[in-house]
Amino acid sequence: MHIGLLSNDDRLIDELTNIVFAKPLSWRMFESANDLRYQIREQPYSHLIVSDRGMTFGDLAECLEYIAQENPAAVIIVLLSNYHEAAINEKYVKMCKLMQLDYVLPGRSTAVIADHIRAWVDGAVTGQSQLRATQGKIITFIGSTPNIGTTLAAVGVASTLALETPGKVGFLCLNLKSSKLHRYLGRKGSFVTLDGLRAELKAQSLTAERLLNVCDQPKGANGLYVLYGNMLREQAEFFTPAEIVHLLRVARATFDVVVVEVNSYWDNAATVSGLLEADSKVVVTTGDITHFQEDFSRWIRQVGSVFGLNPDSFELLAVQTERHAGPSEFTLSDIRKETQLHLIGHVSRHADALALCNQGKLLELYAPQHEMHPEVRAVARKFIDYYKLPRKLHVKPATWVQRLLIGKRAAT
Repeated sequence: MHIGLLSNDDRLIDELTNIVFAKPLSWRMFESANDLRYQIREQPYSHLIVSDRGMTFGDLAECLEYIAQENPAAVIIVLLSNYHEAAINEKYVKMCKLMQLDYVLPGRSTAVIADHIRAWVDGAVTGQSQLRATQGKIITFIGSTPNIGTTLAAVGVASTLALETPGKVGFLCLNLKSSKLHRYLGRKGSFVTLDGLRAELKAQSLTAERLLNVCDQPKGANGLYVLYGNMLREQAEFFTPAEIVHLLRVARATFDVVVVEVNSYWDNAATVSGLLEADSKVVVTTGDITHFQEDFSRWIRQVGSVFGLNPDSFELLAVQTERHAGPSEFTLSDIRKETQLHLIGHVSRHADALALCNQGKLLELYAPQHEMHPEVRAVARKFIDYYKLPRKLHVKPATWVQRLLIGKRAAT
């Protein structure tokens, strides 16, 4: 197979040419887009790797269109860099999706990019490529701060989506360092957790059938498929971005909607990859000013921009809110003004939440008779409307009176 690489990164070239692929490859390096254009007229390529370094958005678009015209059989992957502003990076990603091209997101090390390329080439050879982002939607929840109720909100939205839509809904706990979901759901006995899939993730061999088999379907979760998080906390740092991306893209191909929860700290592959791969990103915060101002600014705005994430691309979910804020307390309006994000909903402080979690009865919070039910349902229905997901026949859209009441509670 002939494979071409358009890049002037010597470290990347050295890394890629020393990888052992499933089949022998004949490499050709191109220093410029003009060089590549000239060469593909003479020699067709099975794979082409194109880096956006040194090219404007228009130049890259023209280059990709030319390749598609002159060498239509070539499989293309685009290496996106963080040499552009976050808002510009989103344009590049959108272009790749519209052109149905594989791509590697910004902020990856040379070794990680090489792992992606190996999985991409070998997957294409065996007909099992999972790199292209297709099919189901991924909604990722991240807390501005640990232990503020992100899990409760994320599981509530996922459970409601499973209740109100006919498709498969999956929940992936990618909190590598402090997963407690199995306790909250009262799960006892043997069950598969994320660390049990390490071998398949490392070999890039996880399948949709295998993922469905290892997911739990807790009683009372409306058919929600749940993959419990990592139990081996000392190995959290050993999960690589390539492994997490492989899991997410298999999940995307398996479920109609995938709800993901990641750790609030950005020092692990799951948090970064979970956000980069998401179609919708929800940041969960509270009315504590150190949470919605300090933590939000340091993590979402400061660290997120390093990985090409535009802070404005996040949705805001406020939790532990009081329906009637006192004169010295911050309101939902204050949180929204400080973060400058779209407020997708809120979850009030519920006195019985901690006790139910400790008893393994988390799902009782989402029962129709509980006050939390309409709060998470309002958020879930916004995603149903946004992605135009089909509804189950027995589910009726909220009336204008119900929407008005929900809106009044959110504005309080």
